[in-house]
Amino acid sequence: MSGVGYDDWSKLSSDLLRSILESLTTKDFHRARSVCSSWYSVSKTCTRPLYPWRVLLRKSSTLIFDPKQDETFEIEHPGIDFSESGVIASYSNWLLIIDSRIDLLYLLNVFTCERINLPSMGLSLLLAEATFQAISACLWMNERTGEYAVALSYMKHDLLFSYKKEDDTWRKHEGTRCRSMFYEKNKLYVLTCDDYVKILDLSGDHLVNHENVEGNPYRNHRFHFVSGEEHVWTKKIAVTNSGEVLIVLMSSKGLQGRKRLFYMFKMNFESGKWERVYSVGGEMLMLGHGVTVRSPIKEINSTDEGIKSDSICFIDDLWPSADYFNPRRQINSGIFDPKRQIILITWPKTSDASVLKSIWFVPGYA
Repeated sequence: MSGVGYDDWSKLSSDLLRSILESLTTKDFHRARSVCSSWYSVSKTCTRPLYPWRVLLRKSSTLIFDPKQDETFEIEHPGIDFSESGVIASYSNWLLIIDSRIDLLYLLNVFTCERINLPSMGLSLLLAEATFQAISACLWMNERTGEYAVALSYMKHDLLFSYKKEDDTWRKHEGTRCRSMFYEKNKLYVLTCDDYVKILDLSGDHLVNHENVEGNPYRNHRFHFVSGEEHVWTKKIAVTNSGEVLIVLMSSKGLQGRKRLFYMFKMNFESGKWERVYSVGGEMLMLGHGVTVRSPIKEINSTDEGIKSDSICFIDDLWPSADYFNPRRQINSGIFDPKRQIILITWPKTSDASVLKSIWFVPGYA
């Protein structure tokens, strides 16, 4: 191959390129697949299963843990101060980060360190008074085409904004108080503060606020839950790979609320009621970005502390604590088994004071 020039690497045969990509380490694989569109297309045919990873944030670097290969590697992020910023959403290899000090929102690729700055929202003073926990956000990214969509809500001031790559400015959506949301196929699914599911169509003119009424089978079915001994702290909306909408409650009960629970509900269209379910249908529910991941592998590790299908991956800022509003507090992540209603494990199990936060992401999910 001595005669092959640099410009010819994108023209390698699919079989040869697939063989090369499958021989790479996980970290190098995710870097290589972003080289060009042809490499990305071939990477989608490689036999690498999707499963959740963890990112441990330090002040200016990330520790990325691959649970399948049981390895951790560090990536430096010069110019980024995670102690003063908030990671408010994730999707595939990307994080959505907010720095309220300078009214800055941007996307960060955890493997390549590529950064995409988003337009200013002109809300620096407003965002400065908000804790990161008071902001609801979602992110979607197509790594092959470079398209992306972001939505952000600050419930206290009834503000809901969205932005897509081709937009000139942020869209402001009036009359929608958002509790939680996710984006899929030009539609923004919103769980409102009065517990209705609203669908906004983001495919048209960005200056027009379209609500998808006829295409929303959940519109007239308000979610209602009567709590007993437990206290409901948070409600999230998610979607399965089959397109079913889930509403997930994060609750606690017992002495000082030490027992933490998740309740999942989906719509029974025959009865018109939201019914509780105890399974994610063999998938993994990622509360970090409101989607479920159909993993080709059944479990990682053979013990009860492994990552398994039909489980919920979470971060523990879903429940309040004494230092809930301290942006520098260490936030852990964990795995919940909805069938047995128990938390299998929480991370990080580390005494490293430099670790600021632990979050989930799913490399390659698209």
